[in-house]
Amino acid sequence: MGTVTVHDPFTGEPRPYTMPGGGRGYTRPASLVSVWSTAPFLQNNSVGKFDPSPSVEARMRSFQDSIEQLLWPEKRDKDPILGAKVPGVIDRTTARSYLRVAGGYLPPFLRPLLGPLHRFLPWLVGEGGVQIGPIPAGTPVNLLANLELLPDGGSHPDQLKHGKEILELLVAIERDLRTLPPGASDEEARKKFANLRDPLLKLSKCPDFVVNRGHYFGTDMFKEEPGLSDEEKRALIEFLKTF
Repeated sequence: MGTVTVHDPFTGEPRPYTMPGGGRGYTRPASLVSVWSTAPFLQNNSVGKFDPSPSVEARMRSFQDSIEQLLWPEKRDKDPILGAKVPGVIDRTTARSYLRVAGGYLPPFLRPLLGPLHRFLPWLVGEGGVQIGPIPAGTPVNLLANLELLPDGGSHPDQLKHGKEILELLVAIERDLRTLPPGASDEEARKKFANLRDPLLKLSKCPDFVVNRGHYFGTDMFKEEPGLSDEEKRALIEFLKTF
């Protein structure tokens, strides 16, 4: 896979990202058999509207919406904050929230520190785990969810170094958020999170935050071959309905 383009979740600025090891493997494409029944599309079901009804009519409605978004990427949902600056939607928090991680789910190198850290950093580490917040509405979910808590291989010193970086990041996040005045607005909290952008991105396991991009076959965005005309796309849609 080599190098891909990712986008800053705060500004939308594009930048190259070299995939570790050239890429971690590939997902086998799903069969086109009964593809009309499996919408929304992509592995995360992010392209197209989901209809919970199991009826054939509902399945066809979801398929029609999904396949049009797949073949006409410009019809896909856009990010509510950055809009056209990024090629799709970034999952964001919808309300002020907190991230709480119980001690049993923490990386092994952090568990022995729970007791001492609770004594010296009670605002970060509780007796049972770690709490980060308040996280303002509109924060990219994967900014925290994609943190590489455990290093991918490496020597023991490298693992210790990575663990130190994670701990320093957790302390920096909570220290900055603790400076917020009582009753602070989400906008004030967002400014604090913006200051943490670079260290969070540096330790991200996957800095590609747009969830509904990809699979551009048949479109002008797939550079290896010319895209289909609108008439050809419509014909393809009708053909797929017969599978």
